[in-house]
Amino acid sequence: MEHHYMWSWPVIGYLFVAGFGAGAMAISALVAMRGEEGSFGKRYFNIARYGAWIAPLPLIGGTGLLIFELGRPFRAFNIMTSNFWYEVINPSPMNFGGWFLLVVGGISVIYAATFVPWKSLLPGALGEKADELMDSLRMPLAGICIPLAIATAIYTAILLGAIPSRPLWNSPVLWALFTVSAFSTGTAAIMLVNRLSYRSNGDAEADHLFHNSGYWLSLSDVALIIMELTVIGLFIMMMYFSVQNARFAVQVILPGGEMAPAFWIGVVLIGLVIPMVVEAFYVARKALGGGEFHVPYAVELAAPAAVLGGGLMLRYVIVIGGQITGPIGV
Repeated sequence: MEHHYMWSWPVIGYLFVAGFGAGAMAISALVAMRGEEGSFGKRYFNIARYGAWIAPLPLIGGTGLLIFELGRPFRAFNIMTSNFWYEVINPSPMNFGGWFLLVVGGISVIYAATFVPWKSLLPGALGEKADELMDSLRMPLAGICIPLAIATAIYTAILLGAIPSRPLWNSPVLWALFTVSAFSTGTAAIMLVNRLSYRSNGDAEADHLFHNSGYWLSLSDVALIIMELTVIGLFIMMMYFSVQNARFAVQVILPGGEMAPAFWIGVVLIGLVIPMVVEAFYVARKALGGGEFHVPYAVELAAPAAVLGGGLMLRYVIVIGGQITGPIGV
């Protein structure tokens, strides 16, 4: 069956990159606030830095994708429009989101700047002063970034839920699903950068810190994937046992539905179950047997890449599936 979609890849791309950008920023802030005494040990700073540096580009780029989808960029902010002041008082979800994401993107840039080694970039006392200033800003900004990141992840679901004629988008569980997925994909992005950025030089202590940080990142990702699978189960059950329109809508991802292969194979199997099982195997081996957390290089790349691919496929399924099963009368 041929379908005509109001929203397609720009919106899907926005939901994905804004989600994992927000997740990376939240994970970075959480790790930074634990400090050097946290479970990541002395390598905590690198993990926090990777998350902080990952976040700005997807957050700002995602905002650009959202504006691009509107066709007329100023519509996202209602600048230079006749109803500008009306929208200031009574903001629409798109208008509010446009301004909110600009603020979050700006703060993410400042937060990322607190991890830049300014002393090595700027001469003499200027570099030292810059480092001191950034060090003093890091913790307060981390405290701000956590609620902003959660709000950004939730907003990606609110943007869809604001359209009541699409029953697949109106589940009260969708915000939880997108938020947990944002944290999971954000963690996966940090895992990839952590692996790609490290090269052993024979320093036993540095190797130990790297493997230890990899262990805790993998353990966190396994926990987040389990949470995401649980929320997916709740999402399906609440839709199926809800009103007739919701039950009809969720059929699109159930066996036999048009989006079922993409959902069950792309999202659940490849994007969640397989990486969870693989990561859980190495985590359990470390937890039960002791020793270093050793994972083959290819696995350290493939597992988080699969989680990121599953996160993108989840947004694809929800956005396209919601349009296949709507609109309905309201």
